[in-house]
Amino acid sequence: MFEIRKIKTADMLPLILGILELGQNARITVSGASMYPFLRDGVDSVELTKGNFEKLSKGDIVMVRRTDGHYVMHRIIRKANDCFFIVGDAQQWIEGPLFPEQLVAVVSVIWRKDKRISCINSWWRLLSRLWLYLRPFRHFLLRAKKKIKVFRIKLQVD
Repeated sequence: MFEIRKIKTADMLPLILGILELGQNARITVSGASMYPFLRDGVDSVELTKGNFEKLSKGDIVMVRRTDGHYVMHRIIRKANDCFFIVGDAQQWIEGPLFPEQLVAVVSVIWRKDKRISCINSWWRLLSRLWLYLRPFRHFLLRAKKKIKVFRIKLQVD
């Protein structure tokens, strides 16, 4: 039987970047909560495709390399001719401008358990856009969702 070992994405990035440069896709497990509720920490995985700045559009999830060398995966909220801006789905603040050379990859597919969700799926794009427009209210929506979950758990216990 094979032993499954978890390796941090940061440690695998040179290999992932090499795979992307060869024109292949790479699949990684999501870590962190900044893209909740669309991407769940340790549960969902994403398929990365080599990024093309010209093809980027609002709502795309991208992996970028920050100027400090750290990598982050967030959603494009705005794109200009020579730069773009991103925001995490669970966040309020917008990061940018980011430049084409900082683009590492684009998320093309999301895997939730064994279910494949294409990022060009019409429903997925619609929900992504809606979530971007709800950015000023996200904090309240996520807090309400958490309270409802706690309430439902209490009901089940009682």
